[in-house]
Amino acid sequence: MTLFRKNLARFWPIWGLYALIWVVLLPAGVLLRRDVWDKGNAWEFPLVLLDGSRNMALVLAFLFGILCAMAVFSYLYSARSVGMLHALPMRREGLFLTNYLSGLAFLWVPNFAVFLLALAAEALNGTVVFSSLFTWLVVTCLLCLFFYSFAVFCAMFTGHILALPAFYLILNFLASVITYLLESIAREFLFGFNGAVWAEKWAMWFTPSLKLLRSTGLDYTGSTPRYFGLGLVTLYALIGLVLAGIALAVYHRRQLERAGDVITVGWVRPVFRYGMALCWAIALGAFFYSIFYTLLPRGAWTLLGWMLLWGAAGCFIAEMLLKKRFWVFKTSWKGCVIFLVCLVAAMATLELDLLGFERRVPDAAQVKTVEIRGISSAPYDSADYLNFSTSDPQTIEEITSLHSSITDRKDELEAVQASGISTESWISQSNGLDLQVETSTSVRLCYELTDGTVLERRYDLPIRQEDLEDASSPAARLDRLINQPQVASEIYFGSIGETARLVDAALVNLYNPEDDSYGFEYLPSELLEPLLEAIQADMAEGNLGRRYLLEDQERMDNCCYADLELTFRLDQTGVSGGTAPAATASTYTVTITLQKSAVHTMEVLKDYSYAFLSQAEMDQLNRN
Repeated sequence: MTLFRKNLARFWPIWGLYALIWVVLLPAGVLLRRDVWDKGNAWEFPLVLLDGSRNMALVLAFLFGILCAMAVFSYLYSARSVGMLHALPMRREGLFLTNYLSGLAFLWVPNFAVFLLALAAEALNGTVVFSSLFTWLVVTCLLCLFFYSFAVFCAMFTGHILALPAFYLILNFLASVITYLLESIAREFLFGFNGAVWAEKWAMWFTPSLKLLRSTGLDYTGSTPRYFGLGLVTLYALIGLVLAGIALAVYHRRQLERAGDVITVGWVRPVFRYGMALCWAIALGAFFYSIFYTLLPRGAWTLLGWMLLWGAAGCFIAEMLLKKRFWVFKTSWKGCVIFLVCLVAAMATLELDLLGFERRVPDAAQVKTVEIRGISSAPYDSADYLNFSTSDPQTIEEITSLHSSITDRKDELEAVQASGISTESWISQSNGLDLQVETSTSVRLCYELTDGTVLERRYDLPIRQEDLEDASSPAARLDRLINQPQVASEIYFGSIGETARLVDAALVNLYNPEDDSYGFEYLPSELLEPLLEAIQADMAEGNLGRRYLLEDQERMDNCCYADLELTFRLDQTGVSGGTAPAATASTYTVTITLQKSAVHTMEVLKDYSYAFLSQAEMDQLNRN
């Protein structure tokens, strides 16, 4: 108890500042809202401090958790103080628990005091909602328990006071940062790599600050706001207790004479050395590769060169920190060479595709469904960025054939990407019209296989006129795929369902030469049914919804300026009469660029044009 009271008295500025901040935020905040205080405010206000970007409980627990740990275990970082305290007639377990509990008291005692003050403030305002304040108290205490215990866990592995906050900050975000950087590097070494969702999910669990920030907050769907995520907060608090137990075990075997060392636990020293080397190789290697990519050849081997340079630097600097001297090359070069050889072997395994990642194309019979997305095409309507999913065996076979043609031309496609030369090219015609002769588009494939696994790939394809004329090229295969009638219908109408009903239609982007403006016209309700039948007939015949990967002469000749805007009601109740926009709450709008090849649709519009179009608009439609 003497040591406990001494800690409270010696480090009062820490818990005093923590208490002051919460007094200003909660009890004082309640009193300042006295003029507008009601049951709704009393219910919501304490919970707001636990929500999203306003989650002050998370921010303060994160900051003061490390401050408290640094304070109560500061004696471990000086040879004189650590020798003096461990000469006292007290077991290491008692010394650890006394300091651990006193640091936790720095956070929990102010929390209870603020809770009581907030209750009194709400009582003075005339309305008290105990459950909200109690939720604030529980969540805040659990967050403090986790972050403080995590900081104490970090404190047991170092003997340097400045290393403790560095380790605490790094370990809090290391998993997500490393996962992001590894995915960036994998995109350079693995052709078609799009990301690893499973790795991102696991990394988020090992990044507690972000996980708690994104998975907790307030739910406003009910009559009163409700806090969600208490189970997650409780789980992390239990993890905090486990970390405190591990910290006690490490403290029991801690080498006291290592006070002042960056790492005090023997088996952690090589982990620190090569872990730091790996982090430097990944982080700084990718950083300098991105800076100098315009000066050096782009590609995996250039990136590997930067990784080797900074990996070696990280290895030697880690050794300097461990041995507390600068001249360490003579004794540590062998370990550095072994690390660099392992790094080269790992990266070569990826680049040479020894695992078969790049060559893998699923058999069509093994595919349950496939989603293709990210394809940029003209005209620019609801399908300008194609996203559709299919389980049709014929379409799946077309997609796997496209995938195979892409992997077969891996070297060519990687060379285009590594060149860094823009693939966007236009030529001007004598009539003043610019035609596109070269561009690129991305293709993202997501297969759901019959065994339940998921396979994802992403490719950047150059699109050139000569590629479209070569039937075996990926560009030509892609062009045929997206222009299949069933694919076009799925792209435009796949999201509305079978029960949707067309309730409004309008012609938009109609040019009026009299005042050089663009307008729109709603079509009469009696036109809706024959118009929809004509659109469906044209799509089934491939006359409407034609996609163009290049803005070439064919696209310019066939596509009109005017678009059809179709509004569908997703249920069949309360359908409008067709002369005004339907309510947007239960509607879905599809925009389709009119094309001269859509003979059925054009015929319907021309038959009714005299009834609702001006002469100028009718002339334009006839010209198109």
